[in-house]
Amino acid sequence: MGPAAPAAPPSTDQLAAVERAVRRMRDHLGEVQCLSDHAEAGLFSPFHFHRVFRNVTAVTPARFLAALRMAEAQRMMIRGTPRVTDVCTAVGYSSLGTFTTQFTRLVGMPPSRFKALLDRHGDRGIGEVVGAVGRPVAAPPGRCRPGQLTGRVTGQVPADGIVFTGLFPHGVPQDLPLACTVAPARGTLRLRPPEGAGHHILAVCFDRGTRVADALDDPSGVHRLVATTPAPTHGSFRLPLRRPALSDPPIVLALPLLLARDSGPAGAAGAAAEPG
Repeated sequence: MGPAAPAAPPSTDQLAAVERAVRRMRDHLGEVQCLSDHAEAGLFSPFHFHRVFRNVTAVTPARFLAALRMAEAQRMMIRGTPRVTDVCTAVGYSSLGTFTTQFTRLVGMPPSRFKALLDRHGDRGIGEVVGAVGRPVAAPPGRCRPGQLTGRVTGQVPADGIVFTGLFPHGVPQDLPLACTVAPARGTLRLRPPEGAGHHILAVCFDRGTRVADALDDPSGVHRLVATTPAPTHGSFRLPLRRPALSDPPIVLALPLLLARDSGPAGAAGAAAEPG
């Protein structure tokens, strides 16, 4: 986020409080939940808990809960729940219309489209889907200024990995990114930043052979590495890849299916996807 000093790292007690709250969210997805419930699980007052939770996860408890619900909704559809109404109720929504609107906004497509693309592409490897698109995904030109951020992932970088990298206004990969790219894990990442500061660079890395369905149905993070950093306003950045933690918001945006959507029904090279 520009030259601002980074926030102090959370304490062990704060991390433990957030993890208790996240476990409670997961265990009660189908129920009405409010801030006081999360704070009680975290053993803090609601005001203090909200601040601690945001410091640890980079998002509010409400956004985190919405991400958990949408991730579970995707998993239910992957695992064979055929009726959207059943999925809607199971993840805590009383209105099908509200659920569909929220799913479409956060996942990037309506539930019916998600299911159709999953049926068609779920068994394909992510590398095959990326190869079918033929060029990096980029944000619409009108949303970005001239200039470019360049970066690399660091740490235990898989030799055969593919990195999806996006700029988001919040610290959770939900809703379509302001700018994004797909590149080999050992390649250079290039993003055209939107105007203004305060964005987050979020990345997820998969082995190119990972099935699309497995990438989306991965609550414990077995099939992915993640990285995040505040976005600089110019210059370069580095993304240290690591295994997901319990306090990491789930990957809600259906990244491989958004690419598959634009690769054409036969997997032929197509136009690059535009967020929006």
